[in-house]
Amino acid sequence: MTNTKSLTLTNEKYRKLHGVANSDLLSIEKSPANYIWTKDAPQDPSKVAAFDFGTALHIALLEPEKFNKEVIIFDGAKTRETKKYADFAAENKGIILLESEYDKLRFTVDGAMYHPTVKRLLTAKSDKEGSIFAHDDCYDITRKIRPDIDYVPYGNPLLADVKSTASIKDWRDTAKWKNPLFTHGYGHTAAYYMDTASIYYGEQINEYTFIVLQKAVEMGRYPVAAITITRDECEALGFFQQVGYNLSTYAECLHTNSWDEVERFDQSIFGLDSVSLGFEE
Repeated sequence: MTNTKSLTLTNEKYRKLHGVANSDLLSIEKSPANYIWTKDAPQDPSKVAAFDFGTALHIALLEPEKFNKEVIIFDGAKTRETKKYADFAAENKGIILLESEYDKLRFTVDGAMYHPTVKRLLTAKSDKEGSIFAHDDCYDITRKIRPDIDYVPYGNPLLADVKSTASIKDWRDTAKWKNPLFTHGYGHTAAYYMDTASIYYGEQINEYTFIVLQKAVEMGRYPVAAITITRDECEALGFFQQVGYNLSTYAECLHTNSWDEVERFDQSIFGLDSVSLGFEE
C-alpha cells in the first residue's frame, strides 16, 4: 500500500477504512477477541451522549465552520429521558446537544482561547482532522492515525490532540493509577501517533502535545492546559514497548485470521515490570 493522507475523510469513513488505529491496538491489548467485539457489537444509540459532546467540542475547536451544519441544539427538555427528546432525535440526524450542554461547550471553547499557549496551538498553521495511512514494512500491515492537529507539513514536527478531562490535576499527578497517560492509554496514543507519523513523513516526530480541557467548572471557568510528552519520555515509560507488543499481536492475528483468545491478568497488578520516570505506583 502507498502511504496516503486525506484532509476530506469524515471520521466515520476513516474508521471503516482498512488499517489498525490506536484504539484498535488498545482493544487488542485486552484480547484479540475484544478487538472483534468493539468492531462488530451493536451500539445503543441512546447511550452515546458523552461521545456526542466530545465530538461537538472537537468540531467547535478545530473545525468551527462545520459546527452549525453538524451540531443541533435541542431546547425542548432538560434531559434525554423524555418522549419529546426521543421524537426530536428520531427526526434529526447529526450530533444533538441539550441547551445546557451547548452553554457549557460555548464557555469551554471561548475560555480556551484566553490561554496563550492553547490559542497559539489552535491558531497556528496546521492540518486539522487529517487521516494518515502508512504501511509498516516490519509487520506488513497498514497503520492509520487521525491527528487532531498536524503541524508537520508546515515545518514543525509536532502533533497535538484535544482531550476533555474530569480534572486537569490528574494530568499533573505523579501516580500511575491516576494519570491519564496510564489510566486512559494516552501515553500509548502519543507513542503510536509519533511512530506512525514518522513512517509517513520519513522524519522522526519527537513531541506530542495534549490540549486538555476540564469538564468541571472552577470559579465559573473551565480550566485548560497544554501538556507535551517527548519521544524519549514515552520510551522511558515503556509506551513504545507497549505499542510494539500490540502491533505484533495484531499482525499475527491478522495474518492467521485467528482472534479467539481469552484474557490474562496484567502482570503489573502483581508489581512486575515497573517503569518509572518520576511516576509513583
